[in-house]
Amino acid sequence: MDLTHWLHTPHVEIDFRENYGTKLLVGPPGGKPRFKLEPKYLCNPHGEDQVVQFRLKYPGGCMLHNWSELLLTPLGTQPVPPLPNKLPPWGPDKEPEYAAGLDSLIAALYRNDTPLERLEAYLPLFIDHSPESRRQPTVDRVRMVYLKNAVAAPNPNLVLIVFSYYSGYQIRQNGAGSGPPGDG
Repeated sequence: MDLTHWLHTPHVEIDFRENYGTKLLVGPPGGKPRFKLEPKYLCNPHGEDQVVQFRLKYPGGCMLHNWSELLLTPLGTQPVPPLPNKLPPWGPDKEPEYAAGLDSLIAALYRNDTPLERLEAYLPLFIDHSPESRRQPTVDRVRMVYLKNAVAAPNPNLVLIVFSYYSGYQIRQNGAGSGPPGDG
C-alpha cells in the first residue's frame, strides 16, 4: 500500500459530516474538526524504517478526546476506485451532492470484509442515549481513505472517514465525514 499521499499531506480539515459523523467529528465552536496524521515507524528486517501506523494529533477542542489515543493501521489490498464524477467545491449547499457522490464508497467501507486500501482503527466511546449506553462502552470501527483528484477545486484531493458499529452498546451510529488533506 502506497502511503505517500498520507505522508505528504498529513493535515485534514473536515467539511462534510453526515449521520453519526456529526457527533463523532466535533470541532471547536465555530470551527472545523481537524487533525494531523503522525507516522509511527518500525524498523524492518532490512534495517529500514517503515511506516506501520499513524497517530492522530490535534489542537485542543478540534476533535473529541477519545481520538487522541487512536492508532490507524494501513490495511487492504485493492486501491480505492475513483469517484464516477468529481464533487463540486465544498459548501453547505453542496451537502446533498457529497452524500450522493460518496454513497457507494461509504457503503463499500461499511462492509466488514472490504478489501479497499485504507487506514483503520477502533474508537471506544460512550453514547449519551440511555442509562445503559452511558455505562456500557461502544466500539466503532473508523476507516479513512484518500481520494486523489476527487473534487473540482484548487485542492482536488479528499479524505473520507467512515464510522460503523463494531462492538458493545448499539444504536444506529454509522456516519461519515470528509474534508481536504493538506501539508500544513
